Amino acid sequence: MKKTLFVLVAVSMVVVLIASCAPKGPSGPSLVNVGGKITVKNSGSNYVLDQAVFDSKSVEMTYNDPWMGDGLKYKGILLRDLISLVKPTSDAATIALIATDGKEFDISIADAQKYDIMLARWVDGNPLDESNGGPVKVAYPDNAKTANGGPYADEQWAWWVVTVTFK
Repeated sequence: MKKTLFVLVAVSMVVVLIASCAPKGPSGPSLVNVGGKITVKNSGSNYVLDQAVFDSKSVEMTYNDPWMGDGLKYKGILLRDLISLVKPTSDAATIALIATDGKEFDISIADAQKYDIMLARWVDGNPLDESNGGPVKVAYPDNAKTANGGPYADEQWAWWVVTVTFK
C-alpha cells in the first residue's frame, strides 16, 4: 500500500513539474497573430502577441512619423526581438506585415535585424487606437534603408497590423 501511494505521489509531482515547464499560451485577446515559417508557437500553428507579450517585451524609442509628426515616443516590440521570440526557420527571408484591410508590407529579415523597426503599441505613453493606426502599427527609424538603398516609403508605415507572416 505504501509503495502504491509513493508511486502515485511521485507521478503526480512529475505531472505538475512538466505542466509548469510547458510553454504558456496567450493570456488575453490576440493583438497580432504571427505565423508562417516559425518554430516557436503558443497557439496552434501561430504565436499570438497579446497585451501580456507586449507588456513584457516592449522597448521605447523616438521616431519621426511621416503621418503623425516628428519626435514621437513609440513603445512596442522590435522586429529583431520578435525574430528571437518566434525563431523563424533557416529558409525564412521575409516578414510580411498584414493590415486589417489585407494590405501587405514586406520587410527583409536582414533589415529587421539591422534596424530598430518596431511593432508599436503605444505612442507618447498612450495605447494606439483605431484613429492613429492601432492597436498595432509599424514604425521605422530614420536610418532604415530598403534592399535597394532607399528609405522605406511613408506608405510602409503600416497601420492596423493584425498578422505577421514569416516567409
